[in-house]
Amino acid sequence: MRKLFAAALVLLSSFASGQPALSQTARQALIEMFFGQSPNHLEKHLPDVTRRSLGKFSEPGGQSYLSAFSMMASQIHASGTNFQTFETGPTLLSAENLHSTNGADKIDISVERDDLIGEADEIELALHLSNQGKEETLPFVPRFTFSMQSEANVWRLSEITVTVRVPLADPTFLKTIEDEQRAENEQLTIRELQMVNAGEKSYSAKQGRFGCSLSALGTQYLYDPQLVKGTRNGYVFVISGCDGSRYKVVAEPAVADSGLRAFCSDEVGDIRASSDGKATTCLASGELAQKAVSDKAIGIVMPLTGDAAETSNQVPRDAPQSSSAPQQGKVVPMVPAAPRPTTPTRIRVSQGVTQGLILSKVQPIYPLEAKVARVQGMVVMKALIGTDGTIKSLSVIDSPSPLLSQAAMDAVKQWTYRPYILNGTPVDVDTQITVNFTLSP
Repeated sequence: MRKLFAAALVLLSSFASGQPALSQTARQALIEMFFGQSPNHLEKHLPDVTRRSLGKFSEPGGQSYLSAFSMMASQIHASGTNFQTFETGPTLLSAENLHSTNGADKIDISVERDDLIGEADEIELALHLSNQGKEETLPFVPRFTFSMQSEANVWRLSEITVTVRVPLADPTFLKTIEDEQRAENEQLTIRELQMVNAGEKSYSAKQGRFGCSLSALGTQYLYDPQLVKGTRNGYVFVISGCDGSRYKVVAEPAVADSGLRAFCSDEVGDIRASSDGKATTCLASGELAQKAVSDKAIGIVMPLTGDAAETSNQVPRDAPQSSSAPQQGKVVPMVPAAPRPTTPTRIRVSQGVTQGLILSKVQPIYPLEAKVARVQGMVVMKALIGTDGTIKSLSVIDSPSPLLSQAAMDAVKQWTYRPYILNGTPVDVDTQITVNFTLSP
C-alpha cells in the first residue's frame, strides 16, 4: 500500500508540473551514453545545441566527431574484454581480462559522489587499475565529473570536468614511483653491460686484445654514442683492470643515494650486483644478477678472422689427439664440418628492447577532432625497422579511434633507431610500437 501511494504521488507531481517523469536516472543515462548499443546512444544524451554544432562538421561519408567518439563502446565489446556496468552502488564499471600494455588486468570506475539537485545531477568518477588483485599506484589520480541536465525529459551531458591529483608528499606514492623507475633503470643497465661484453668479444676478435676503454670500443662496437661517453640510465660506466687479455667493466649509480644497485662484469660475461651501489663492493663480493648470455641473444657474436676463419669449416678425419705434429707418410683427409648456421635477415624483438635503440623520436600531433570528441588511449602498431634504423612498414593493431591511428603513424614513420646487430650483421626487426594519447585536464 505504501509503494502504491508513493507511486501515485510521483504521478500527481508530474501532472501538476506539466512534465512527465524521467524514464531513467542520470547515472543510467551516462552508462547508456558511453556503453549503449543503439545507433544514437551518444547523440541522445547531448544537448540540442551541441548536436547541431558538431553536426556541421560531418563528413560526406557520415564520419563526424560524434560517430568517431561513439565507436569506443563497439571496440570495447569487440575486444573480448569482460566488463560490467552497475546502475547503483559504489562502482559504475568493472572491466577484466584487459589486453593492456601497462600490466593492468582490471579497471574499476568508482562513483565518488552523485549529487542530484532538482533537474541537475553531478556524478564524480575515479579510475582504479589493478594487477593480480592488487591496486596499482598511478603517477596521478584522475577524477571525472559529469554534469547532467534534464532537457525535454532526457538527461543530457552538459559538462565534463577533469581534475588530476598528484600526491607529491605521499610516501607510499613516492616509493612506488621510485621502485618502478629503479627497476627499469637496472634492467636497462644489465643490458648495456651485456652490450659492452659483446662489443669486447667482437673487438678482441679483430684486434687480438680487449679494448681498455669505452672510447676505444667506440660506436663501431657499442652502437650507442651515449654509452661510449660513459653515462646511461642514471649510471656511470667504466672499463678498468684491463691489460688486453682481460678486463672489468662496472656500472655505478651517478647519484649515491638513489637506491640503485651497482653492477659489474668481466670477460667471462656473468653480471654481478651490489646493493650498496658501490662498484668496488660489486667487484669484490657482488651477487650474481645475470648469467652470461649467448652473444646471439643480445645481437652480436665474435667473428672469426685470419687462419681461424679459413679453417673453421674443415675438420680432419681421424686426426691424432695427442700430437700436434703431422704423421709422416699418412694422408689425413679433410672433410667439411657441419655448415655453420646462417644469420637470419629478419627477426622479432620485444618493444622493450627497441625502445632502448631509439635515436630520434617525433611526438605525434593530437588531432583536433579527437580532442573535441575527448578520444584518448593507446595506439598499438606493428612495425618493421630496417637495417638502417628507419621504419620500413607500419600498420595499426589496436587503436581507440581512427582519429588517433593516422596521427600516431605519421609521427612514428619519422622515428630512427640504432641498427639491431645479430652475428655482427644489421638485421631487419619486427616489433610493436605503442603511442599513448592522453588528454590534459
